[in-house]
Amino acid sequence: MGTLRDLQYALQQKIEELRQRDALIDELELELDQKDELIQNLQTELDKYRSVLQPTGQSVSEQPELAEQQRTKRQAISAEPTALDIKDISHVTLTCYSKNEKSQELIKAAILDNDFMKNLEMSQILEIVDCMYPVEYNQGSCIIKEGDIGSLVYVMEDGKVEVFKDDVKLCEMGPGKVFGELAILYNCTRTATVKALSHTRLWAVDRQCFQTIMMRTGLIKHAEYMHFLKRLVHQGTAEIPLVLELLNKAFKYEITCLMQIPRM
Repeated sequence: MGTLRDLQYALQQKIEELRQRDALIDELELELDQKDELIQNLQTELDKYRSVLQPTGQSVSEQPELAEQQRTKRQAISAEPTALDIKDISHVTLTCYSKNEKSQELIKAAILDNDFMKNLEMSQILEIVDCMYPVEYNQGSCIIKEGDIGSLVYVMEDGKVEVFKDDVKLCEMGPGKVFGELAILYNCTRTATVKALSHTRLWAVDRQCFQTIMMRTGLIKHAEYMHFLKRLVHQGTAEIPLVLELLNKAFKYEITCLMQIPRM
């Protein structure tokens, strides 16, 4: 009987140990989610400040885009809740459009030169490059109309455009410039009008495609984090304080980088 009691006691200890590990995993997951949410909220606020406070130059022209069917729901891409999980979204097939090497390099360079998109991972940038499709406008055409709601971001390959706000000309743009990228982050009203000064050739990607690329990368990262944490917990708790300290340092570094972005 003593042996049976010992086995029962050992079993109870193992059950309690598993329960504590599951609770720790839940706690770590919650902490990661909270920090990711805070980072996203800070990035969102910085984007809004910069889009409002810079009256001329690239940032102003980044906001407007092609007039499309209006949507009433206002939301940020990266903050949108979704029922998709990594298995669902990994099977989503995105349409790729053929481009010569010069066009590919132009799009990539334009994205890397853009304040709002240059911090994307290279794998994300390359996927965006692949998914961009060609559009053309004749001289005098209105590419984007102030007050409209759209969901496209553009990279100009050839031609020249002029940007207006409240019928006042703000600037002109040429090849290698990104504009309209805020609309793939926020379903917001266009704050300027863009007209073609000459025949213009652009590359465009829609918000849904961009969202899919971002979500797929984010879900894969999240799955990797969770796998790492679970493996760490099941191997033992001795290294967990060190990991948490490193996570906190990484989190604080991300916050510091976000706060140092110039508000032009």
